[in-house]
Amino acid sequence: MPVRSHVLFFLFVVPFLLGAGKPTDHPFHVGVIEIQHNAKERSLELSFKLFTDDFEKALSNRFKTPIDLISPARHASMDSLVARYIRENFSLTVGEKRYVSRYLGFEQEKEAVFAYVEYPEIASVNGLQADCSLLYETFEDQINIFHVTMGGERKSSKLGNPARRIEFRF
Repeated sequence: MPVRSHVLFFLFVVPFLLGAGKPTDHPFHVGVIEIQHNAKERSLELSFKLFTDDFEKALSNRFKTPIDLISPARHASMDSLVARYIRENFSLTVGEKRYVSRYLGFEQEKEAVFAYVEYPEIASVNGLQADCSLLYETFEDQINIFHVTMGGERKSSKLGNPARRIEFRF
């Protein structure tokens, strides 16, 4: 498949599949990471979309404890594990500076978990570099798709295990 076909597949088919079927109805392991610069708030806003069952398995393997991201009664205890996991498996560098994220929370919707973080005090972005290993330790075939929007310009790319670094220039 030519590169253009791969990009179209990951832009349109994979996001649709993340929202369809039962949690066990997927033959591959994929996550979607949205990064958007909010110039007014001077921040980068990120969302991570992962299959619930895949994310629960990765968290359980990492923290050696039972995981339930669906139960409202366990949400607070799961929140701290989700925050820690993302902090340990994702980082962002803008220019030459590595920024510290602020975890905002997570929610479970249908078959996916959405986790949210922001990187405050970023007035402008000409390029960024992400170091990402989300779910890599659990799934050898894990692919993370990035959609990055800066100043109205959107760029997309994918990062597959074992590659951990991806860069965007604007």
